[in-house]
Amino acid sequence: MGERSILSYFPSSGKAQEAKSELEELGFEELQIDRISRYPSDLRDSMHNAMTGEISSLTNLTQSTAAYDDAAILMSSDPAVSGMSSEEIAGRHPFILTVVTDDEHVETAVQVIKKHGGYV
Repeated sequence: MGERSILSYFPSSGKAQEAKSELEELGFEELQIDRISRYPSDLRDSMHNAMTGEISSLTNLTQSTAAYDDAAILMSSDPAVSGMSSEEIAGRHPFILTVVTDDEHVETAVQVIKKHGGYV
């Protein structure tokens, strides 16, 4: 009782991490960053980086999945894969920062999140 969960969405993991770091400095303890996607995946963080060479297809890179060829072929029909989408990346805000805090500190957390480009 007296606790609130704040769900905030970010366009990049870097922005989410900046907000998380500042919230930690302010004493917030229950924080978690996750990546959400339209498609289920057990994609490792190292595969989010095209420089590692571990991405097997353009579909997996643009959709943040680790789909095998048969599923990746079907997912390739998504407009975000072709570049014909108006979205910068699939989902626009695929990184979610969850903050659990007491009622008294909600406004402070929301201000920090918005300062770093988060959407609450």
